[in-house]
Amino acid sequence: MTLDSCVECAKLLDGTASDDKQAVRVDDAFPHCQCEAHSVGEGSPGPVDSSEFIYRMVVSPASVDWNAKKLIEDSFRDTTLNGFSVFRDIATDDDINAIAIDRLSRKSTAKPRTVQALIRFKVESVRSIESEDVGGRLFCVYDETVPRRDETLPRVPTHVTILQRLPPAKVEDRKRLMKDGTLALYRLAEMDLVKVENFRDGMLVDLNSRSLGGDFVLPDPVAQA
Repeated sequence: MTLDSCVECAKLLDGTASDDKQAVRVDDAFPHCQCEAHSVGEGSPGPVDSSEFIYRMVVSPASVDWNAKKLIEDSFRDTTLNGFSVFRDIATDDDINAIAIDRLSRKSTAKPRTVQALIRFKVESVRSIESEDVGGRLFCVYDETVPRRDETLPRVPTHVTILQRLPPAKVEDRKRLMKDGTLALYRLAEMDLVKVENFRDGMLVDLNSRSLGGDFVLPDPVAQA
């Protein structure tokens, strides 16, 4: 890939997508995960290596059935839209705190949220999932960083986005094929679930307690006159 394509990848994966079309847009412009070859995230330490581990926070109302080792209602469909947010194992505690607090933040009228568990993926395993429906790899892993809830704060440099490659628009039974693809990542996720108390000396347990105690409530919007 050229320097121009590197710049275009960074523009395309700038963390601001909100129209649920990012997965299609990226694969149309740079198919077969070409942008993985470049660092695209503001402040990122570099492209995500296949030897790395990445984590997804499972935040209520999503939950985990530990007896069956099953996830309940986590938004894997995000991979087909604007991206499935995870973070790198190299993240600092401050990085993880920032990501967790953004995930736990809520409106004053909403119930407190808690981190129920973490999903641990090896990047190599995510990248090894293939599908005939897209002619090769199914998921791309980018070092895309995203704006914080408070956009005056710096982006978390170790944030990562997983995007699913989708079948062409006019393929028969496309929605089912997309769902089947998402299910492949879900099945991988169930293989390595981490309890919050076992992660980094229980740092997320304290954040859960703070959330239940009333922290992380967003200011109510100011009424217009």
